[in-house]
Amino acid sequence: MTASKHPYPKICVFCQEAFVARKSTTLYCTTNCASRAYKENKRQEKLLQSKEVVKSELTAPVVLLQAREVLSIEQVGLLLGISRWTVMRMYKTNKIKTIMIGTRRLILREELDNLLKSK
Repeated sequence: MTASKHPYPKICVFCQEAFVARKSTTLYCTTNCASRAYKENKRQEKLLQSKEVVKSELTAPVVLLQAREVLSIEQVGLLLGISRWTVMRMYKTNKIKTIMIGTRRLILREELDNLLKSK
């Protein structure tokens, strides 16, 4: 669009200052405001993308754990939202039964379901 003979009074979208625009499509009062708005938009896009990545990284392990029949102490803690030390205290007070395979202590999914049903 070409410049108009009649200037348009407008308000800058970024700094909210009044200015006179030569085109009806002008949004910013200066190129400085335009570049700052562009940078701010790019920052916001990165933040949204990083939040989505973090959200998917946090939910993905939980979804995978829900399908497993045998879980480790750490996995049970992640699934229940408690620390592994709390899971170990539950084992030591016989609230949950575990099985030993080699040096690993594992919890059957049935035991976890029974624990949740009893509460």
